[in-house]
Amino acid sequence: MFDTTQIGKRISEFRKAKDMTQYELADKLSISFQAVSNWERGNSMPDISKLPELAEIFGVTIDDIIGHNNTVLHDVISSQSPNANEYSDADISEAAYLLKPSQIEDILINTDYNPRFLSTFIAFLSENTIEEIADAHIKNGKSVAVLLPHLRYEKIEELARIALENGESITMFVPFLRESTVKAYAIKAFEHGGMDEASVFLPFMNEADILELMKLASQTNN
Repeated sequence: MFDTTQIGKRISEFRKAKDMTQYELADKLSISFQAVSNWERGNSMPDISKLPELAEIFGVTIDDIIGHNNTVLHDVISSQSPNANEYSDADISEAAYLLKPSQIEDILINTDYNPRFLSTFIAFLSENTIEEIADAHIKNGKSVAVLLPHLRYEKIEELARIALENGESITMFVPFLRESTVKAYAIKAFEHGGMDEASVFLPFMNEADILELMKLASQTNN
């Protein structure tokens, strides 16, 4: 991650070298003086859109401000078509904290939603985008395991239903399903293949539902 304290110190040094006050810098950037103050104290980072402006005002490079080269930021700022396959894990993880969701989505689109990058970026994506990725994965026969913790219950249940319709296992979905849904699947599995088939659901069922399933099994055996 970026060292906000060191970046703040550099911004402060560059500003003072230009004999500017925080108010003057804020005015040039059309932001509040408090924002500049927070940067210099290391409490926050400049928005990615402000980095080129800061570099121009100070007569330095973006690398001088952030302390090193980050190819992801450079490509996004220069409006190139970023491809995450060309970046290091370190640059990707670091840049994620400064990029907007739409910019992250552009990077992922150009890399076919590679799981390696999804695990890094997923916390920064919108709910709708994650669901769109899940739909695309299911359509293309890819695993959605990395996406499940970030999906709504309704979406997970929809994907589990699709998997069942396709004759696929829903084991990976079970930990993320609502108890009522797990119970329904357990009963359905029991009716189809007995307790052997229903047993996969037991660790994710509450005590009352397990007892109900056991009662059903006992009645069936009798």
